[in-house]
Amino acid sequence: MVALGAGNAYGINLNDHPKVKVVADKLIEKGYYKQDELNRIFAEAVFQQSVLDAMTSPAEYKFTWGKYRKLFLKPDRIEQGVEFWQLNKADLSRAEKEYGVPASVIVAIIGVESKFGKYKGKHKVLDSLVTLVSGFPRRSKFFASELEEFLILSKENGLDATQTLGSYAGAVGFPQFISSSYRNYAVDFNKDGRTDLIDQVPDAIGSIANYFIENGWKPGQPVTSRPISYVNSDVQDMANRKRKVQYTAGELRQKGAELAANIGNDEKLGVLMLDASEEVHDSKSSNTYIVRSGDTACQIAERFKVPCRTFFKLNKLDSQGRIYRGQRLKLPSVAKSTSENKSSSKPTESKWELASKQKAAQSEDKTQPLYFFTHHNFYAITKYNHSVLYAMAVHDLSQAIDAEYQKASVQ
Repeated sequence: MVALGAGNAYGINLNDHPKVKVVADKLIEKGYYKQDELNRIFAEAVFQQSVLDAMTSPAEYKFTWGKYRKLFLKPDRIEQGVEFWQLNKADLSRAEKEYGVPASVIVAIIGVESKFGKYKGKHKVLDSLVTLVSGFPRRSKFFASELEEFLILSKENGLDATQTLGSYAGAVGFPQFISSSYRNYAVDFNKDGRTDLIDQVPDAIGSIANYFIENGWKPGQPVTSRPISYVNSDVQDMANRKRKVQYTAGELRQKGAELAANIGNDEKLGVLMLDASEEVHDSKSSNTYIVRSGDTACQIAERFKVPCRTFFKLNKLDSQGRIYRGQRLKLPSVAKSTSENKSSSKPTESKWELASKQKAAQSEDKTQPLYFFTHHNFYAITKYNHSVLYAMAVHDLSQAIDAEYQKASVQ
């Protein structure tokens, strides 16, 4: 991350911010804006440290699944979902019929994203995107593209580019679409001649359904199995936090997985393990390290003076050492600094291997694992948001709202 000293409360000068200027130059070259228009717009952009703070510690990467789920599976949100469904029954039924995306999933997305329109964001989209282009190097290219898309969207839809509100990442409206998704997937579902995701519920409903179909949703197919508290060690070894389905049902059955009889052996599934505990463990007191933004496995190993290969083996990482933000990696208490290890006759590797097998360390692990066999539609939900916690929250909320809606319908 870089310092934002060139920004101030009165906006920015494009000449002082080359990454933003590149975006401006593209817009001028493509004929969307004139130089003086963009000078006026960017003169009102203000850097926001709160945006950078939010970007580096989203809930998906600092909460356990149990705690994250609890954020969304609250009785009031479920009740509001039923009310939203009842108020918009005709549009939801039409979207389900035309696109094949369940009304419950559409409702759940709006519930997770904007609390059914009650919270559409408090950040000016222009401020957020300019801040992220200049102040978040790791994803600067992506946000530069979104800044360009937002300014084109503003021109096309008659939005005030300096006043439109959204999330800290620049998403807007009932469904919290980023600008590229808005331009590519939004539909005029109520046929009023304007595609409006900020104030028109029907357009939001149709656009979410269209987004899912365009991103691989398979109508009539399941999302995931019920949670399982125990699977055998072979299946445990296959579990991960990856979005994509990787294994055929036949392969999983050969490993001892108990799958529903109606799942064909050729269907691909994922094996997902989530921590169902509601306590967020302190890595400093539990011999674990929680992966942060920008970490690599070898950097973490080096920090604790442990050979990279040993660290990979201890945490069962693949050959490329792939890790994800929020992942808990083992750090046995016997890991010592380089100076301490010099006095030991045994190599560091054997200490780590021994410690990883100690029951004492296991007793400190308060993880409550749940396992899921995920289907392709689970991956389709992660196209909306790449977090597997997000996808599972949408799925669980959709089921909870659907159950309550069905009860209300027969009373």
